[in-house]
Amino acid sequence: MKKMLIWSLIICILLLISVFYYFIDPEKPGMGMPCTFKAATGLNCVGCGGQRAFHFLLHGDFLKAARYNFLIYLLPFFMYLIYIIVEVYIFKKEKHLAGFMFSNKLGITVLIVAVSFMILRNIPCEPFIYLSPPN
Repeated sequence: MKKMLIWSLIICILLLISVFYYFIDPEKPGMGMPCTFKAATGLNCVGCGGQRAFHFLLHGDFLKAARYNFLIYLLPFFMYLIYIIVEVYIFKKEKHLAGFMFSNKLGITVLIVAVSFMILRNIPCEPFIYLSPPN
């Protein structure tokens, strides 16, 4: 019963987030959550444009979603990660933990890709400007 209640709560939260981003256009000023990193540094972080990308993904505009942040296509991986985190850390099912262990190489690779993406999207010349979300 507890497991069903927690999963229902998680699904409801994810549905509310999806409905919010479906109906609220983050392209309009003041509608999305501002990026603290961009506000502090003036540079785009790895997630900049993610809210707008998610909005366009929900509307089926895949090219525009990729234009804002093509890392949005890693969303299925993050959904799977949420599933594993809930199963392992809330429900204490260690059978999922054994099959989901990341190697150090994978962690370092993900970190290098994220940092490289952030650096490249802040270079103000072609072709790197296409990695940065449109203004």
